[in-house]
Amino acid sequence: MKRVFICCSGAVLGLLITSSAFSKPSQVDKLLAADNAKHERGPTIAAKPINDLAFLRRTTLNLIGRIPTHEEIKQFQKWPASSRRTRLVDKLLEDPRYADRWTVFFSDLLRIRSSATGGNSLLAYTHKAIKSNRPWDELAREIVSANGTTGKVPAVGFILGEDADPMALAAATGQMLLGVRIQCAQCHNHPFDVWKQKQFYQLATYFGKTRRVENQFSRRVYTTEAKDTNILWPPERRKPKTRSAVLPKFPIELDEYVTKPDFVKRLEAKREALRVASTSGAAGKKLDDLLEDVDTSKAFTKAGFSRDVVNDAKSQTRALDVEGDLYKQSVDRTQLAKLITSPYNRYFSRNMVNRLWAELVGRGFYEPVDDFQDIVSHRETLDYLCEEFVANGYDIKWLIKNIVQTDAYARGHLSGDVSAEDQQKAVEAFTATRQKRMVSEALYDSIVIAGHLTDYKWPAGANIRTYTERVRIAIEPDLPEEGVSTPTKPIPETTSPNMQPGMMAMKAQGGYDLENQISLNFDELLKSELKKDLQSMKQMSDAELEKKQRMQEMAAQNQNNPRMRYKYETVERKTDDNPRFGSTMRMATPAPPAHFLRVFGQPARDGLGQFRDEMPSMRQQLMMLNGKATHEASRVGPMEPMFKYLGGGKQNIADAIRLAYLEIFTRLPDGDEMIFAKQIVGTGKPALDGMADLRWALLNSNEFRYLP
Repeated sequence: MKRVFICCSGAVLGLLITSSAFSKPSQVDKLLAADNAKHERGPTIAAKPINDLAFLRRTTLNLIGRIPTHEEIKQFQKWPASSRRTRLVDKLLEDPRYADRWTVFFSDLLRIRSSATGGNSLLAYTHKAIKSNRPWDELAREIVSANGTTGKVPAVGFILGEDADPMALAAATGQMLLGVRIQCAQCHNHPFDVWKQKQFYQLATYFGKTRRVENQFSRRVYTTEAKDTNILWPPERRKPKTRSAVLPKFPIELDEYVTKPDFVKRLEAKREALRVASTSGAAGKKLDDLLEDVDTSKAFTKAGFSRDVVNDAKSQTRALDVEGDLYKQSVDRTQLAKLITSPYNRYFSRNMVNRLWAELVGRGFYEPVDDFQDIVSHRETLDYLCEEFVANGYDIKWLIKNIVQTDAYARGHLSGDVSAEDQQKAVEAFTATRQKRMVSEALYDSIVIAGHLTDYKWPAGANIRTYTERVRIAIEPDLPEEGVSTPTKPIPETTSPNMQPGMMAMKAQGGYDLENQISLNFDELLKSELKKDLQSMKQMSDAELEKKQRMQEMAAQNQNNPRMRYKYETVERKTDDNPRFGSTMRMATPAPPAHFLRVFGQPARDGLGQFRDEMPSMRQQLMMLNGKATHEASRVGPMEPMFKYLGGGKQNIADAIRLAYLEIFTRLPDGDEMIFAKQIVGTGKPALDGMADLRWALLNSNEFRYLP
């Protein structure tokens, strides 16, 4: 079989080790090969595995959302070649940025919007769940069944994000958690769709008693349960004479087995062992010992999959505080949450496995990932991953680790001289990976990392800039009496100054408004409502005092003063333009429409079925060519490592170029690139400017923006 491999940037130096992904093929790779053999797609061209540095770059981008630093590259190369990839994956899964990067993924999946009621609380709650590696089924059960205020129960942000609308929640639940577009049946039965309108109404009925309530005194919003559902049948558009309440019914038949399958037994044993380990009697016992002691015939009930729904809901209600009567738990949604996350519901596990495979490998086992139609390219492989995902306790980290340790993940791209048809076959067979651009948050953060912008790289006062600003100035008023006047004085502007983008950047001390990043404090967002209320009361008290003082000053000033008149003048300001940039992964989400993140594909999340847009555009190119972040990343500051090669008496142009390529491309330049780069950088004092030009060109290349 012909093997094709073309490196995006040319030849890679011989000192870089090229190897297969791991020591031996994984079970997933064996199943992929078997599925490919059964599939009638014909011969498939395979791309070579990517080399170690390309694997480092791809995996660091995928797992923590930025390119590796120079120090991380050196550390990776010091590890033994036989184990460096495994060590890298383990290290990245424990990195603090892991939770930030995968919060972005789950924000897209769950359509988290900071502007929605409870949106930021849900965002912080999701981040905390990912950071602590909470099982996916637990997280899903909470967001489906939660009631109360987001201050007490942040998971309720999912319900409030859809305004507690039963129809919207049914559609969202189907698409986000089950991977089916059941909302297509909301209006009518489609002749070619498996889902019927009555099924959609039956699913919506699980949410039919949920009500969104806003307290008229505290303005606090919460959800609770009413006695009656507001989902009636037949639909109102049919203009029926009478309508009756719809009984809830889960539209998916759970899998049935003659004997309990092994993956369910393993899940129950794992959950029982964790339960026992959490009690005082388990102190000192190892998990392996606990697993040996588990009676799996009893674990099924203890694990909670067959507990009585009504009793379960009542126990949760009793566990609430004195406000439990106000924030009633939902019996219907508790039942729905358990049906959705049942180990016998393959739709739930398959949805997450397919989405994560598509996110990491570049294509799902079925496409689109939110519309399962029983057309699967590698059924045995998908079923195996689903069952193992369940057996391992719906562990997201476990699933990610097992995907990135496959040979399919570590495949390279096919060259441009391979026909589009053969490229498509290879991508569908997972014998080659498709060209995939970084997600917008990773692209922005990688620019910051490549340009050493996480901290100041210029000393204070090195970049004093002058800009102009229009200000409002009070002038002499119309005098009610002759001889009475008031001095002319400037009045501070209450709105943003009328400045050019560059001037705005200087004032903002962190980039253009289109690239600004203000991080959210997730810990603050998850504070208890009591702390929030006390803090709010103090702020209100301080504000009232300030307002009272301001009103007194205005009254004294206006007692004998006539009406003021104003004029606008242009004044010069000076600022020390020495910016440093933070991460975009903790911003309020989604970003404003004109922001860098949105320009590079972050979805608005104002409707279902929105995916990251990878299409290039002129706005993207202009933002990279002229953007503040790219500009500052290109410049060589005296407080960054590059300066020692170019700013002193003894220059080392070759080492400076190698460092630039390592920091930006995670690889060394080849011979032709070195010759060309030396021409750009030059020597002497202009070398700093020449290096800025080179770094700017590298940052604006496709190799930087796309995963290797």
